[in-house]
Amino acid sequence: MNVKPQRDETMNRQLILLTLGLILTIPVFQTPIFSRYFKPLPGLHIVKNLPLNMVAGSAYEWEVSFVNPKSEEGFMNITLEITEKKTIIGFGEFHVEGTLETYDNPPRKHYNSTLTFTETSGGTFQSLQTQTEKRFNDITLRISSVPNLMPGKYTFTLTVTIQYESGQQAHFKGTS
Repeated sequence: MNVKPQRDETMNRQLILLTLGLILTIPVFQTPIFSRYFKPLPGLHIVKNLPLNMVAGSAYEWEVSFVNPKSEEGFMNITLEITEKKTIIGFGEFHVEGTLETYDNPPRKHYNSTLTFTETSGGTFQSLQTQTEKRFNDITLRISSVPNLMPGKYTFTLTVTIQYESGQQAHFKGTS
């Protein structure tokens, strides 16, 4: 009869030590020493991709998301470059408009704003500066082409730059 209570007592000790070990690992890995080495890498994540070939006179949506690594206020510039290997893209061959949806964690309040793009050169579009401070950002671009668009394989490159008030910058780049 003495053996069984000792076995239960040993199992209880092991269970308590395992539970304490799991609870203590969470704060240890959030210390500055570990957080310096295990930072998530910011990047532009493609949610909805563009088709490989653009059809003349059509409109497509491209949706990308990114995480604001600092969650602090800054000004965001968005540049969209459209290129094709065999032809030169002229003014007015594409039209770009978009929306920006931002939210924090947990996503209780979503903020939507319209992105206005102007064509600065053939196939290069710039958005006006947009203020952002939320952690999670989702950009939806609507790209339409003229009915007489030259057939070919077009490359779309989106660059997002955030200029923080502290003077630091964050860059995100994605290609479709």
